[in-house]
Amino acid sequence: MAQDEPYPSDLKEQEWNIISKLLPAGGKLGRPPRYEKRDILNAILYLVRQGCTWRGLPHDFPPYRIVFYYFAKWQQEGVWERINHALRDRVRVASGKKKPQALRSSTARALKWLSNPENAAMTLARRSTEENDTFW
Repeated sequence: MAQDEPYPSDLKEQEWNIISKLLPAGGKLGRPPRYEKRDILNAILYLVRQGCTWRGLPHDFPPYRIVFYYFAKWQQEGVWERINHALRDRVRVASGKKKPQALRSSTARALKWLSNPENAAMTLARRSTEENDTFW
C-alpha cells in the first residue's frame, strides 16, 4: 500500500534488499498476494516500535488479521530467527569480529531433540532420583 510519508519504522531500500532475501518465497500456485511483503513487514515493525495493538494499526497498512497471519506464520517457520542470525552475522563481520561457528551436527541434533517438550520431559524423568530406585 502506498503512503505519502513513510513512518519512522519503515524499512529503507537498502534494509529491504537485505531482508527480502530472507523471507520465504510465495507459492507458485493460487492467486497472487493482495499485499506486498514489504508492507506487511513495515506493519509488523510499526507495531513493535509503537507498542500498539493489532487492531490499532493505521489504515495505510494491510488489515491487522493479514499482518498477524504472516507474523505467526513466519514465527512458526523460523523466519524471525533466520533474520536475526543473518543481521547479527553482518554486524559482527562489519565490526571486525569473526562469524560465529556453526554447531556440529551431533550438537544440533541433540538440541533439536531436547527442544521437543515430550523428549525433554522424558530426559528429566530418567534423571530424576525420586522416580528411580537406582542410586549411584
